[in-house]
Amino acid sequence: MAEFTHRRHITSVTQLGSVQLEQVRLCGTAYDDEDLPAERRLNQDAPDDEAVLYACELWDVVAADGTPLYEAWFYQSDSGSIFRAGTTEMVAQVIQCGLECEDPQRELELGTAMTRAGLLPPGDSEYERFASGVS
Repeated sequence: MAEFTHRRHITSVTQLGSVQLEQVRLCGTAYDDEDLPAERRLNQDAPDDEAVLYACELWDVVAADGTPLYEAWFYQSDSGSIFRAGTTEMVAQVIQCGLECEDPQRELELGTAMTRAGLLPPGDSEYERFASGVS
């Protein structure tokens, strides 16, 4: 059973390692199709810059034994990108608060964990399925 843990508010590239910097770049590209560096995406000194990803949070997603599974980014209030832990392999996205994932088993695992962590709104069309943990 996966669990969302260790939530961090990210406001600067100085908080991140090299893989996470690349994850931020990929988050931005997934969001608006513009390939821009993490420094631009997290530039809090330019709040009117539409390329800036605001309200960035980074969560660890771990197995029951604490093994890291995923790194989950949430940004722009209703969007996100989920990567295999320690990599730039994007395995799921959050689009308008809803989870999008091509792998049904991973989708159920992540959706169930998001529901338990309060990260999936009850109004989402998949909320009941994820809350019950049934595929």
